[in-house]
Formats: sequence, structure tokens, C-alpha cells
Amino acid sequence: MAASASPAPATNPAFEPPTTLPVRAAARAGARVRGPVTIPTVRGLPILGAALEFRHDRLGLLGRLARMGPVARYHLGPIPVHVISDPELVHLLFVENPDAIIKSAGLSIFLRPLLGNGLLTAEGPVHKRHRKLLAPAFAPKRIATYAQAMAAESERTAAELALRGGSTLDVAGAMMEMTLAIAGRTLFGADVRGDARVVAEALTDAMESMVDSLASPIQLPYSFPLPRHLRMRRAVAALDGVVYRLIADRRASGADLGDVLSMLLVARDEDDGTGMTDRQVRDEVMTLLLAGHETTANALTWAFSLLGRHPEARAGVEAEADALGRAPTGDDVARLPYTLQVIEEAMRLWPPAYALGRQTVRDVEVGGYHFPAGAIVIGNVWGLHHQPYLYPEPQRFDPERFTPEAKKARVRGAYLPFGTGPRVCIGNHFALLEAQLALAALARTVRFEPTSATDPVGEPLVTLRPRGGLPMRVIARRGRA
Repeated sequence: MAASASPAPATNPAFEPPTTLPVRAAARAGARVRGPVTIPTVRGLPILGAALEFRHDRLGLLGRLARMGPVARYHLGPIPVHVISDPELVHLLFVENPDAIIKSAGLSIFLRPLLGNGLLTAEGPVHKRHRKLLAPAFAPKRIATYAQAMAAESERTAAELALRGGSTLDVAGAMMEMTLAIAGRTLFGADVRGDARVVAEALTDAMESMVDSLASPIQLPYSFPLPRHLRMRRAVAALDGVVYRLIADRRASGADLGDVLSMLLVARDEDDGTGMTDRQVRDEVMTLLLAGHETTANALTWAFSLLGRHPEARAGVEAEADALGRAPTGDDVARLPYTLQVIEEAMRLWPPAYALGRQTVRDVEVGGYHFPAGAIVIGNVWGLHHQPYLYPEPQRFDPERFTPEAKKARVRGAYLPFGTGPRVCIGNHFALLEAQLALAALARTVRFEPTSATDPVGEPLVTLRPRGGLPMRVIARRGRA
């Protein structure tokens, strides 16, 4: 069911294979390259470096860096940023040398007002403790119990959208509302659909504030009343209102629903037996609120955008959903293989987490490249997913790239929608199950058609979403409501 090629989105660089890959064979053999390896560098502006390109065309910058070689470099002001676009080098650093790297400033500093010291921003022993605490909530048996709520919320959304047949709506907004509802029910045992607008607007403000801070040549403490800092404060206050309400309601009820929120509230410190404070619980809930619905919503949005432009692939998804003869459940995922392939290919073309930012804490060498302590290093997920030597005709939407046979033959490190190494997304299986069930549930009831001949443009904030949303026309499929 391979889909035909379509014109590349406006911001997608026309990727070409790097002209030279001087360390590829040595890196794969784990050998040291003799002599210095020259790292090509993007020519930037005086003082600013590549800050303007980073701010206005980040995907284009990442694509250009990928074409320059396995490792390339640009500057944000005076700060050099090393970008790795080779799958084996990413594996060597992120998987085999995890003790040499920590999260980069993008998350550890500029998103800390939002996420606090939750799983995404914590380091060292704190991160290990938090991950151990949350791991049972994302174990396979536990995830299977979430399927009922995922399916129910997806069916609810499908029925509501069917009533809007013939109208135009923002698919991105609808997916955000649906995945927020799923996160609320599965992770926090609460109905948060009524908070969808507040959460969506606040998260957008927070992510835009973070990008503005990261790209600014002048860095001032968060206490300074800069516009971007004030915007972040307003966003955090709005989200705190939602999160602290969830915590207060659960503490007041005393109920143990077996969800993540219950686990956090009953958790005890291994040393002194004390429980988590509301602030500590808040940090984890906020992290899961962002990671637990934003990325999946983006993946579904891009999937529907691609299906709208590839009727053959859309027919394949609809055929699988129709063959069930009813709404999909968690027991049906094995009968929806092509649906999963579409999700995975959509995340290749438009990876929700398009870059992995790290900072070295000691000198480290991989594949002949030396990174000194304190270096900013980016795993170029966007670039890897569009490398022609890894994915022929990389701009072409082709779910056949994700058949079981094709996945087995893939070079390790070539597909990283959930990151890699010890910090690989803890909810990756949760997200894939949710996306697969939601896509099938919606496809059997409605379809979305493009309202413009122009492909959507990616907006790379913390996650990769379509700029300005994704207006599409809703078509109710007869007899499927």
C-alpha cells in the first residue's frame, strides 16, 4: 500500500547525501580515527551566529547540518552547538556513554519554571529514582488496562466529529483535546476535557517562551520581567491551576485508583519514609501532562494530514478499521498493522521530538570526534529521519518502510521518535497504543480532507506541530457513527 510521492513541505530542505562521511566505517567498528577530524561549521552572523536561522527556520538549519556530515556545528551567539546526524555516532554517545551527558539548557533551564524537577528535567540519582517510581505505570500489563479508556475517548471524539460533517475544523486542536482527555482518564483518573483550551494555550505560550529564551543572544535570570519571562509565568500559573486542582481533589477523596496520580501520592522516600510534597507531585504531573498528550496529538495530526493527501494509504487504514466490524479495542491492535505503519511513518516525516539536546559533563570521544566537557550536543532526529542513505526518497510518505521486515533491516539509531538510551521516552508504548487505537477509531467514522493545496508547515517548538494548526474538512462516513 505504498503511497505515491507528494511535493515536499515548504520548510523541508531538499536533503542530499553528505559528500563525505569520513568516520562512518571507523565509528561502526568502534575505532579511533587517526588525526584530527575537522567539524564543518555553519557560517553565521557576527555576534549572533546562526541565532536568526535557529529562530526562524530551525528545520532548515537541522537539514543543512545533516547534509554537511556526521557531525557539524553552528553557533548561538558565542556558544558552539554540535549536531550529530549519523545513527551510529548517536548510538555511541547517547546509548554507550550516557554518563557523559545530561540534558541541555533547553529543558534543564528554560523549561524548568514549567516542569520543575520532574522526570524530563531531573538528572543523576533523582532521575533514576523518578523513573523507577513511574515505571510500573507504564509496564505492558498496566498499559493494556489503559486501552479501554483510550478507545472510549477516541470513539467519543469520532462521534462528535461526525456531527460536524461538511464543516472545517482544526484537526490539531481536536487531537489535542482528545489526547488530553485520554491522559486525564488514564494517568490522573479525572475528566479534563473542560480544561483543554487553557492547557493548549498555556503550553503553546510556555514553549514559545522557551524558544525565545534559547535563541536570545542576551541571557538574563528568570526573575527579570522580560516579555518572554512574563509569558512563561502566565502559562505556568494557568497550568498550575489545573494540576494543583487535580492533586487537591485526589488528596481530599483519599481514593487510590491505581493510576499515576495515586502512585505519586502514596509514594514514600526510600530513606526516611516521607511522602511527596504537592510541589513534587505537581512537577511529575506537569511533565506527564506535556509529554503524555502533546506528542501523541502531534503524531495523529501529521498522520491525518498525510492521509488526506494520500487516498490510497487512507483507504488502507479505513479497510483495517472497517474489517473489525465495530469500534477497536486493545485486543485488536494485532489486526491493525497498516494503521501502526502509518503512525510510524508519520513520526519519521514529522518527528514530534525532532532533536535531542544534551550537554557533556566530561571529555568524551566517539567515532574519532572529541567533545570537550561542557559541549552542547544535539542528536539530529529530524536530519536522521530525512537522510537519503537511510530512507531513499526521504520526503516520500511510504508506510511500507515500517513493515516488520523493513524494521528488522533498519540501521540502529536511524529512527528515534522517542529518543534513545537511558532517557528514552518512558511512555513510548503508551503513545503508540493510543495513536493506533485513535487513528482506527476515527478512520471508521470520519475522514479529513485538505482545504488547501499547500502542504502544512512545521513549527518546531519543544515538539513539532503544524504552524497555525491544521484546518481540514470533516467528512462523515456513511453508517459509521
